[in-house]
Amino acid sequence: MTRISAYGSYINTIRTLTGGQGTIDDLSAQLNTGKKSTDVSFYGTQSQRLLDLKSELVRRQSYSQTIDQTMTRVKSYDKLMERMADMATELSSTTRLPQGPGAPRVSSVINQSSGAMKVAVDLTNSSFKAEATYTVTSTPSRSGPPGSFDVTVTDGLGGRATNTINLKQTPPQVDADRFTITGGAGDGAVIKLNIESLEGSGMSSFDVSWPELASTREVIRGMTVELESLLNERVGDRYLFAGSRYNTKPVDDIVAAKQINRVTLIGEHGDAGETYEMVLNGKRFTYVTTGSEQSLDEVLTNGNGTGLVDQIKAYSDPPFNVTLSVANGIVTAIGNDPKEKFTLTSQVYENGTHANTVVPAANAINAGNAPFTVQEASETQPQIDNVKLHGNEADIGDVFNMSIGARTIVQNENAPPQVIITPPTKYSYVVGPKDFDELKTYNATQPADAQLSMSGFVAQKLVGQINANSTSPVTASIDPTDETNIVLTAKDNNSQFQTTAEINNSGNQTKLITNEIPPLAEQDSFEGIVDPPGLPFYDTQFQTSRDVSAAYDIAQLQVDDSLTTKYGVSSNDPAIQKLVSGLRRLTAAISRPGDYSKLMEEGRNLLTDAQNQLRGVHARVVNAAAIMDNAQTRHQDGIAKAQNELAGIEGVDPNDVAVRLQSAMSTQQASYTIAGRMQSLSLINFLA
Repeated sequence: MTRISAYGSYINTIRTLTGGQGTIDDLSAQLNTGKKSTDVSFYGTQSQRLLDLKSELVRRQSYSQTIDQTMTRVKSYDKLMERMADMATELSSTTRLPQGPGAPRVSSVINQSSGAMKVAVDLTNSSFKAEATYTVTSTPSRSGPPGSFDVTVTDGLGGRATNTINLKQTPPQVDADRFTITGGAGDGAVIKLNIESLEGSGMSSFDVSWPELASTREVIRGMTVELESLLNERVGDRYLFAGSRYNTKPVDDIVAAKQINRVTLIGEHGDAGETYEMVLNGKRFTYVTTGSEQSLDEVLTNGNGTGLVDQIKAYSDPPFNVTLSVANGIVTAIGNDPKEKFTLTSQVYENGTHANTVVPAANAINAGNAPFTVQEASETQPQIDNVKLHGNEADIGDVFNMSIGARTIVQNENAPPQVIITPPTKYSYVVGPKDFDELKTYNATQPADAQLSMSGFVAQKLVGQINANSTSPVTASIDPTDETNIVLTAKDNNSQFQTTAEINNSGNQTKLITNEIPPLAEQDSFEGIVDPPGLPFYDTQFQTSRDVSAAYDIAQLQVDDSLTTKYGVSSNDPAIQKLVSGLRRLTAAISRPGDYSKLMEEGRNLLTDAQNQLRGVHARVVNAAAIMDNAQTRHQDGIAKAQNELAGIEGVDPNDVAVRLQSAMSTQQASYTIAGRMQSLSLINFLA
């Protein structure tokens, strides 16, 4: 029995060791997890409540985390919408942007025609519409009477005005010096010129600007760039204002318009061999004059299809993204796509002016005093002068002048002879485009060895003027051996006269003036508000797809089981469309000072509406943020409550568990000691 009792004690010790280790394991798990058990069945009747609490905790934590992530975007919307509303307020305020453009500044006129034409601007009676460099040119009139000039004023923006002026007309012309610009951004401008001299071809220029517009321009351009930046704001992996097109940039240039360049041709056709050039997108096109052009406009387009514009239109390798048209000597180049830009330059390579001069007669009697006289007056012979025109050719606009006055010598007693010259008569001839046509027609009837030069043609015209004057003291003729030598013979023997002659080589100046029109400077109608799914013009997908419903999707978030709030804003929201449209009107206003007040008023009215609507959109965002904040608070409270209740069911007292664990480990240690002593027991000892 003693042996059987000893074996029973051994088995009981083994059981004690196993049970003690289990207790230690349970207490260690409780200490590490802070829970009584990870096995739900351990809690008995509280198991279902435990599961419900854990489910609620996961649900609320999920909502809370999503709200936290979304609030970053909501806060961004809040700031951006507030700024947009402030922009609309600033732009519609007269304290930030003035009611009017201020006074224009007109530079001094630069006259470039060697005295052939000299003009000034009458600022009191002039009104301007656009910032521009105005060019004034004069050429002998094709249709007006002798002494008339076609004076043209161009602004380089597509505007032009031409009047025929004759300063010698009696009675004087009325309002001939008043030019009303038609066409282009400066349409309607009135330029009143004070013409001090006009006797040949000339060119003058002056600049018009509005200095007070500079600050207004910077404000509008700055806000335009800022608005584009706001609408293209990106948070994380998505653009805020792109709707549900998360990776699509919402807007392009919000003041974009098709690029417009204008090339203005000024001057008259001149010599053969002059080169006119236009370079479009790096491709060079040239036209070389033949001398047979009826009008300089043939440089641009003609019946042979060789004009510069004709060549550009025919080019198709590849075709240009530009549409060209010609009217009134002005080329208009319009881009086919607002998003695509082009380059256009122009140049004229002239042959230069012909430097005509008056040379002294080779056999002049006294070159120092009378360089033209070849025969002095006497009782038996008349005085003869020679006026030699040097140079066979001449330019349109060159002025040939001669003055002839009777010369009387009075013998005074005991005093030197006194020379009295009757007020001289001035004869003048200006080479005009009609002369080239007339000379061409005349030479077509003459043999090759009898062709008349332009200088010879002018000499004949001057001879005709002199002989048509019955009071002239001389008779004029052409030297039969030199068509450019005018022979002046006194009508009476012993009759003296004095001759002067000069040539103003003002010449014909031609130019191609190329300018890019300021953005929206010619916009008369602005885009209205489009409704879904239509895209406004500034949307990045506008050119490829006019209808995209995804662009209007408004981001929303489910903040609780039965509560969803919309917090997003689309770049196509009507309030933003109005803000953009208002900015476009202001941009047009600074490009067209003449219409500044009207466009500003339209823009301000639209911006006031935009401001109110933007405040409404902003209020919706703020309301969504408040809903999220409230939901977040509820979830945090619910999480805290669930965690507290869970702690009450699952929780343990760490100190109590630690004490119990220490006790269990001590007991286990004692059990191991006893078990060690019993290791000496064996079956042999037991049977013995």
